Amino acid sequence: MATALNSTARVLLGMIAEGHATGYAIKAEIERSTRLYWGASIGGIYPELRRLEHAGLVSSRDNFRGEARRHAYRLTATGRDALHHWLTDPGEAVLEMRHEALLRLRFAGVLPAAEQIEVVRRMRAAHERRLSELEHRLASDDFDDPLHRLTIEFGAGWNTWARDWCLTLEHTLAHRERHPTPA
Repeated sequence: MATALNSTARVLLGMIAEGHATGYAIKAEIERSTRLYWGASIGGIYPELRRLEHAGLVSSRDNFRGEARRHAYRLTATGRDALHHWLTDPGEAVLEMRHEALLRLRFAGVLPAAEQIEVVRRMRAAHERRLSELEHRLASDDFDDPLHRLTIEFGAGWNTWARDWCLTLEHTLAHRERHPTPA
């Protein structure tokens, strides 16, 4: 029976396959490459690495740096098979978004019109900040491979669309505030 891979396990197996061997190196690479669309908390990385080792998907060896002892991980044959299976699985990938600003917008109908517009403005500002980060990453051209760059391009395009959508919504809500529908 194959070990079920949760989202953190998938990220970890991919990172280890790319050569990021320690929990610290994995976290640094997540910050550098995937956190804008798929993060993992440092508190979840180490327990998941232990679970993957217990399941036989990774093995570890001690990696001393001065007085500090770190574990360096590598994929086992079973781990490489699990990663390959996940990457090539023809089933539909889970598309899940955790977007607190969108959740706030969902419930902003209970606010006065001016505050609703402010919720949308803050949402737009968040997308503008994220877009700026992504554009900076693209300009740095520091990518492991072309597919890594493409994921950042996707994020930039999505955030551009979301920013523009928010601008349109701001105008729509402002128009409604100025010209309320008669009751």
